[in-house]
Amino acid sequence: MSDFTHRDEGTAEERWTEASAAHHGDLPEIGVGELAELGHLVVVAAHPDDETLGAAGLLARAYAAGVRTTVIVATSGEASHPASTTHRPEELARLREEETAAAVASIDPGATIAFLRAPDGRLGEPEHREALTAALLAAVRGSGSGSGTGPAAPVAATWFVAPWSGDRHPDHEAAADAVADAVRRLADEAAGMSIRSLAYPVWLWHWGAPEGDEVPWGALISVPLDDATLAAKRAALAVHRSQVEPLSDREGDEVLLHPGMLAHFERPFELFVEVPVEVPPATPDDDAARYFDALHTDAADPWGFESRWYEERKRAILLASLPDREYREVLEVGTSTGVLSRELAGRASARFVGVDVSEVALARAAERNRDLPHAGFERMTVPADWPAGTFDLVVVSEVGYYLDPASLTALFDRIAATLAPGGALVLCHWRHTIVDRALTGDDVHAVLERRPEFVRLARHLEEDFVLDVVVRPPAVSIAAREGLA
Repeated sequence: MSDFTHRDEGTAEERWTEASAAHHGDLPEIGVGELAELGHLVVVAAHPDDETLGAAGLLARAYAAGVRTTVIVATSGEASHPASTTHRPEELARLREEETAAAVASIDPGATIAFLRAPDGRLGEPEHREALTAALLAAVRGSGSGSGTGPAAPVAATWFVAPWSGDRHPDHEAAADAVADAVRRLADEAAGMSIRSLAYPVWLWHWGAPEGDEVPWGALISVPLDDATLAAKRAALAVHRSQVEPLSDREGDEVLLHPGMLAHFERPFELFVEVPVEVPPATPDDDAARYFDALHTDAADPWGFESRWYEERKRAILLASLPDREYREVLEVGTSTGVLSRELAGRASARFVGVDVSEVALARAAERNRDLPHAGFERMTVPADWPAGTFDLVVVSEVGYYLDPASLTALFDRIAATLAPGGALVLCHWRHTIVDRALTGDDVHAVLERRPEFVRLARHLEEDFVLDVVVRPPAVSIAAREGLA
């Protein structure tokens, strides 16, 4: 969930102009030569108008260079005015699709445009995100000369351009995830194919601050726009009248993109985040580290721990499921940026250890918890690496499906060997499909259930995730321990 609204005044463009000027000499540019070698440009929009806001200039320059372009619009933006009394959602969807088609045609008459019509605000649901990935794969595989009985050979150089995953909008994050899935599959299957992935921030310019840690200055790349291209982009933005003008003078029909917001997209350049293109294998360990380092470099909060109610609620359920109020020593496997770590460290009286494969994530976790002297963070690739000592509580959350079956077995062996008598293991995992993973969350918990060293003390099961608390036998309920049952 986002912590801003379009009604906020937002960060003044003047501040971004000053910051961009300070950084601009250090930012690489996409030049005419690179565009001349490009075979296919695929631009993804989470909502109608994203493509115009973030990438209209790039589309116009690609068209001028003779590049084949495809624009895929995931949702129809029907939820843009939820309180409108003059436009029903289906009317808004039709209007916004018409505006997008006209805007894209004005800057890139040769573009192929597709509307997937996923529900606005629900692109993150697995079926919709996976449908977007499938559409991306079909668009790229179809750009070659295949026979039609299997994937065609994609053109030599393909660029994906999509909303930035750090934009603090769930649909933007879902679009970025779908592109990442498509890129991973293509990089794995299409030897010799040149793939580049770029991301355009939209809402960052509204809620962010130029001096903030969330701005990925080191990963930004610039596309300069000449006067004619900039004028064409401004004209295309004006086509989105349902967003840049009020729908009517009635309450609920207010303008969505006010002049202060639009000013961010009237710059003589466009900025994109260079997204590393890597296949995320389960092994070897150094490749896994590079993959997770790249995820955390591209976004300050790649999993939405700080922004999503889903994550906040899941964290609260996990903490409420702990069988003891306090533990002496606590281990968290897969600490990421240390959000849950802070809560777990608060329950540890002597020592908290958080381990992760990503140095970037661990640095953020250590900074977040630097006021807790008993909390330590170490780079480890489990189960090959393991901290010394015994632990009264071990927490493994959203880690198991990244392991192969043999490594998962070895992980439980490690825990069984180091869990103190009377200690507890908490296991928590996403239950939906994990792309390119051999194990699902349910598989991980099924493996644990077969371990004779542990018995289940508690379980929380719902559509999205499963949480198990296991102990060494026998399992004694909390009420029984306190003489209530």
